[in-house]
Amino acid sequence: MHGNIGPQTLKFRSWWIALGFGFVLLVVYLSLTPNPPDIGTAYSFDYGHLIAYLWLMIWFAQIHRDTRSRLIWAAAFCALGIGLEYVQDMTDYRQFEYSDMLLDAIGVAIGFGLAQTPLQNGLRTIESVLGTR
Repeated sequence: MHGNIGPQTLKFRSWWIALGFGFVLLVVYLSLTPNPPDIGTAYSFDYGHLIAYLWLMIWFAQIHRDTRSRLIWAAAFCALGIGLEYVQDMTDYRQFEYSDMLLDAIGVAIGFGLAQTPLQNGLRTIESVLGTR
């Protein structure tokens, strides 16, 4: 089955998709900016990679509920992480790191796994709350 599973579809689907691509652009920006924000820990970039790619995966998995689509998004996000590392290598202010690629992929995998839990209904829950007002 393609698209959303079940009779209920997202009312604001196009808005959720647009916001999701905004998150993708934010990840690209943060990956390529010469002055990324410092959250004050020695491993802030490591956590940042993991959280960013987990967030992207869980976000799009809420919109695209079938396994095939989710696998395609997972592959796309892993490719994004790999591609951004190679682009960083072309700069004189960022470093190429295999460990970052691994952290990105781990984040995607965790997001994929969490998308099998009730967390996959987050956007639907927001819509139901907004619909009652």
